[in-house]
Amino acid sequence: MSLTAREAALVRASFRSVRDRVEPASRDFYAALFRRRPDLRGLFRGDLEGQGMKFMSTLQVVVDTLEAPEATAGRLHDLGRSHAALGVRPAHFEPMREALFEVLAGYLGGGWDAETRGAWHRAYDQMVERMIAARPAR
Repeated sequence: MSLTAREAALVRASFRSVRDRVEPASRDFYAALFRRRPDLRGLFRGDLEGQGMKFMSTLQVVVDTLEAPEATAGRLHDLGRSHAALGVRPAHFEPMREALFEVLAGYLGGGWDAETRGAWHRAYDQMVERMIAARPAR
């Protein structure tokens, strides 16, 4: 399920507001996530700042390839498998979405409208579906 050209444009334009402030945005993301789900803190060992930068870097790649999601299929497959190995479950992606959307809303202010949120919802779903599909069968 690819995004429409309009949705892709909305995601790209809105991500520019975060991209220029990637370090504070990544810190804000983890603060929002752990506020919602302090129990997830244990899944993120080591350098959170480095983790946050990787997360934002992955988002940048996804945003850059919205109209050609197959371009990120390998990367998202690998991420899905590595996240599963670390204990990340499919249910964990929803609080991550909420945290990301909180950060986006904070950085975009009035630019975080229903249409932009909907576009991000579809983009996030597209990314997460590929990651979840890569989980090893049990």
